Amino acid sequence: MRFLLKEKQIIGWGLAGLLIFSMLQVVPNLSQKDVLMLQKNVAQLFIDDYLIDTGSGLRRTLHMPVKNSHGNQPIIELEKEFAPYAATLEANGTIVYDRRLKKYVMFALGYSVHGKTMDRRESRWKYYRIYRITSVDGRHWLKGDDGHPQWVFPRARQDLYDSTSGTYATNIDAGSFYYDKIDSTYPYKGWRHFSNWGDDREGQYYLRSRDGIHWERLHRVVNAYGGKHDPFYCRFKVNHMTLVGPQDVTYFYFDSLKNRFLGIFKFYSPKPVKYGNRVRSRAYAFFNPPLEKPFDLSRISHVELVPPLKDVGSETRYDEYYGSTAWRYESLWLGGLRVFHENGDYPWSAAGCAFLRLVVSHDGLHWHKVNFPNQDGILGVFLPNGKEGGNNGRNDGGYMTQFTNPPLRLGDSLIFYYGSSSWGKNQPPEKKMSGGGIFRARLRLDGFVAGDAGEFVTKKLIALAAQKITLNVIGPVSITLLDRNGNRIAEETIEGNYLDYRPFQKVKNLVLFLKRGFRLRFHIGKGGHLYAFRLL
Repeated sequence: MRFLLKEKQIIGWGLAGLLIFSMLQVVPNLSQKDVLMLQKNVAQLFIDDYLIDTGSGLRRTLHMPVKNSHGNQPIIELEKEFAPYAATLEANGTIVYDRRLKKYVMFALGYSVHGKTMDRRESRWKYYRIYRITSVDGRHWLKGDDGHPQWVFPRARQDLYDSTSGTYATNIDAGSFYYDKIDSTYPYKGWRHFSNWGDDREGQYYLRSRDGIHWERLHRVVNAYGGKHDPFYCRFKVNHMTLVGPQDVTYFYFDSLKNRFLGIFKFYSPKPVKYGNRVRSRAYAFFNPPLEKPFDLSRISHVELVPPLKDVGSETRYDEYYGSTAWRYESLWLGGLRVFHENGDYPWSAAGCAFLRLVVSHDGLHWHKVNFPNQDGILGVFLPNGKEGGNNGRNDGGYMTQFTNPPLRLGDSLIFYYGSSSWGKNQPPEKKMSGGGIFRARLRLDGFVAGDAGEFVTKKLIALAAQKITLNVIGPVSITLLDRNGNRIAEETIEGNYLDYRPFQKVKNLVLFLKRGFRLRFHIGKGGHLYAFRLL
């Protein structure tokens, strides 16, 4: 399709391309010949203008998930695990579902800056611990299986040892997991960064486990040393800057739809550029099993999501993208972009802290930020921090982290679990990156972005196997069915709140219109919200 080709070309131009692309987002001007083939039973969301042909006065809002207890109290927190040192529990891992146990299993990273600062270098490994936490229903969680903290990796310094060189990594860092329902022997699989180990050893290593408790380290799959002259680094020129990678904060996501993995790699500038910014960015590439094979770095073709290095909208010169997740959601790829800023006190995040933006892609490789205003009128901020150090150092005011899995669908809600320290990175060691824990927030199903006012018409759509349309909507919203030539077939106005309202039930031969091509025209009345539609 012409639109997709243009998007790829634009992304390839770097920051200038992103600016042009964002302009296209605001004022779509696509060919009337564009036709979109829609899959049955897949929600179509209005997170960007991909579905939209023309519009007038259209206003959209980015909906922030509603935090439990306003983010003032974690649902899981460290108690005496690192005593006497201050620490935090990060959402640096994944929530999986164990089919044998019939439980959700959360892998989170316990971390103590205070402890590693006070103890000897050879003991540093003890202050980065993967904890196992479980839940039967995805809402109520236990440390381990019985309420007692369950530290599963690394269990000894030997877990960080390389027998060939006789050296040790100092600690583990960022990582991700998935549950392989096909492998009955080793269903738990994952990757972790092993830090400060030298050019020929440092990077992401493949881990596996029979039960999620006892883990084996196998081969390194990504070289991520980080030395100034590392020959294994990829290098890309972006706006006269050289960005290199992959580096430490690299994640993997299993795409079950196509039985492949998406790698999300950290790139950055080897030396600070303006404002001390290291331009931490992301790159994306697909690869196929087996998981233990070294990743072919030539598969990375470009760098995405480069910080603006200037003040534009709610983004500033200080923003850096310390991490990003990616997961399939209905017809899209979505993810959380972790924005760290060493300087700059924002109303939604104190200096030295990190918050989340929402990012979207149609192919998993080319991404852009969702920059609609949120409910507070702030452009693009999806999950803000609370006040730093709030609630006596228990709230989510510090450095946010996120699990690499999609939000859990429980009932008619999407449940986001995220991590946050209460204090950020600019604090002294006895407070730095401490407090807080794992928090929970809730979002309406498909509720990421809502159209709140105005009118628009979709591109020409075809759904060969569908028989009906349903809407996720809060009225008043009017919907008009147009045939492939733009002729009006039927119209009705929806009042009330529905996740699956079915319009046009009295239209004869609706199936034929859906097969031959149709458009939908929406008018959103005062107080109305349009989230998504689905063809069934």
